Amino acid sequence: MTYHLYATGRALRHELLATTILGTLALTPLVQCSQARAQTAESGAGALPTVDVTASQGGAGDPVGGAGVNAPNQGYSAPPVLQSTTKINVPTFDLPIAIQTVPEQVIQDQNDISIQDALQNVSGVRSANNNLEGYVFNLRGFRSVNVFRDGLLISDAIPQNYDTANLQTIEVLKGPASFVFGRADPGGVINLVTKKPLDVPYYSVTQEFGSFNLYRTVWDLTGPVQVPSLDNGALSYRFMGSYTTGGEFIDFINNRKVFLAPAVTWRIDPATTLTVDAQYTRQNSQSFVGIPALGMYPASLPVYRTAQEPNEPPDTVRSSIIAYEFKHNFNQDWTITNRFLAARATLEKDDLTANNFDSPPILDRGITYQKLTGTNYSANLDLTGKFYVLGARNDVLIGTDYFYSFYNYIFSADGSYPINIYNPLYGTVPTPAFAGAASRAWQGTADQFTSFSSLARKDLGVYAQDSITLFDNLHILLGARCDLADVRGGDGDNFAQASFNFNNSLSQHTAFFSPRVGVVYQPVPWLGFYGSYTRSFGQPNGIATDGTVFPPQIAEGWEGGAKAELLDGRLNATLAFFSITKSNILTPVPTALDPTAQRPVGAILSQGAELDVLGKLTNELSVIASYSHIDATIIADNSGLLGNSPRTYAPDSGSMFLAYEFPTDSFLHGWRAGGGVFAASNRWGDDANTFILPAYARFDAFAKYQIVAAGLKWSAQINLTNIANTKYYSGADNYFNNSPRFGIFPGAPRAVTASLRVEY
Repeated sequence: MTYHLYATGRALRHELLATTILGTLALTPLVQCSQARAQTAESGAGALPTVDVTASQGGAGDPVGGAGVNAPNQGYSAPPVLQSTTKINVPTFDLPIAIQTVPEQVIQDQNDISIQDALQNVSGVRSANNNLEGYVFNLRGFRSVNVFRDGLLISDAIPQNYDTANLQTIEVLKGPASFVFGRADPGGVINLVTKKPLDVPYYSVTQEFGSFNLYRTVWDLTGPVQVPSLDNGALSYRFMGSYTTGGEFIDFINNRKVFLAPAVTWRIDPATTLTVDAQYTRQNSQSFVGIPALGMYPASLPVYRTAQEPNEPPDTVRSSIIAYEFKHNFNQDWTITNRFLAARATLEKDDLTANNFDSPPILDRGITYQKLTGTNYSANLDLTGKFYVLGARNDVLIGTDYFYSFYNYIFSADGSYPINIYNPLYGTVPTPAFAGAASRAWQGTADQFTSFSSLARKDLGVYAQDSITLFDNLHILLGARCDLADVRGGDGDNFAQASFNFNNSLSQHTAFFSPRVGVVYQPVPWLGFYGSYTRSFGQPNGIATDGTVFPPQIAEGWEGGAKAELLDGRLNATLAFFSITKSNILTPVPTALDPTAQRPVGAILSQGAELDVLGKLTNELSVIASYSHIDATIIADNSGLLGNSPRTYAPDSGSMFLAYEFPTDSFLHGWRAGGGVFAASNRWGDDANTFILPAYARFDAFAKYQIVAAGLKWSAQINLTNIANTKYYSGADNYFNNSPRFGIFPGAPRAVTASLRVEY
């Protein structure tokens, strides 16, 4: 028996009517509010207008001068990257690095619910995520498990699937980024820039519904708060969030997610601001563990097929974040910024996963139980300013940062439940077996294995940068960073043993120096050529069984290319050529005394070229496009992988998405429409290069109509994804549940999503 969750046309008509009524009732109280509106900008030095408005009619009345029927055209602007990503107060056009931005308008047009959807627009970025966790990506051929939020690290100790409801932009800093962010993988880092409170009222509610029983409500409420003891406008708030059910195309997966994101800004005085924000996520959903490979390719199964069971209990992720940013301007040249983030999360999963093929197509399955409880603290203190020496402008950064994370983790496998993948007979796993597997895991009696582990990381960094500008068109970037890092871990067959081993284990202490040098030359104001060299501090390698402290992974990166601001600055393009070597990767070096011995002798070389384009081709036509060609190779190894390609990266991939907004003199004024393609070449699914994820091209489109009625701004939008119903595979699991050969993630089939937004 199979279960399909496709909504019928009649159901969609009923849902549209219900949603329209719901939206009207929810926003009725807002009609009674004041009609006065004013052009609004995000607060804080260097901040940009938030692209919140997709509704109509407004001009100066729109909170961001948005895409109103009578408002200026709203396209894919290329906003200046915020200091939370670069940390230095210099335009990115003058920096010898490649940074790509996915603005909020793109996220809205594509109806990207998660960050992995939005990051398809950036060159060289591939997702390796399931439906419950969303923080594993491949950047420039290297796996990365770290996501930053407003410049502060959220480590893999804080699992979650990141929502886009509170995001202003997503920024990707390419290449070895450890110089400004501490330990990071050399492909780059992903920085999520959140929306901040506005100083005038703005309210919006969006209701979405669509294929696979998707229902999603999104809200954004912001404005000033009058406090008797404070000046008018000194305090403002923002409350964003979403509630989602359904939306999963895989059989037996039932999804429910609550996401809340409040924020408050206090303008202490004209030169000083404090913003405090929080974020809470709770998701209950069966975690999709993927499908297996047969031979060199994924097994030929319907995309909705799963080897999991209809009585499998939902997995749970709970994540809480609280953060602040304190900023003080001493004068127009010098600013000090302090940021802090604390996070805690719990992940608990009880899933059927594949062990092996006993005799294809008979797949052996076991129940894996996982629980992770993690804590994460991140902080930094930055002083930025500028001064002149002999006519040369110096933009400087001096800062320090601190990061701490700790987690306890249990992982076990229990039972054997074979199934025919081509003719599955469901219902062979009794419901008590799932609870029993969890109980046996904690008792240490699981019949396959049980592993308990703890890991703590501490990183303290001090850094300085100087961007020197000569003759207004030559920019030289010099920088250095020193890291002091400490890693401690312990594992065992039970919790007591793992705790004892952790408390009595040696710590890995490392001091590392990272230099950076780069130059940008602009022969004309709209064109710049750049080159850079960076040496970076990578992931820890731990401690050998004989007590030897392994050196950390390190990376060296060379990069060069060109940047252009075309069409009077409306269109930005970056062409980058890079070569990155990551070394000190642990590989097996077995000996007679220790067959599990490892040594840091592995290395990967990734070389390639990337092109990213963002902006307006005309006043009405916007574009975001990307292309990457990457050649990554394992150049040092002792386990038989020498010469292989690392898993899941695409040698060739690209995207192009266009949006057209009909001008005011057109009889179709009020309409906005567009579409595009996302494509990737064949990719190896594992480091052993035993199977291939086939090439694909996926086509998407959208249309939106905007109108003013009853004093409110309304917009109705429809999105079509995978229009041709292409069968493709987004990635393979190498982190969450399974080995890559048994954890291939199919992409979603053709889907339709409709949304109605009301704004005031």
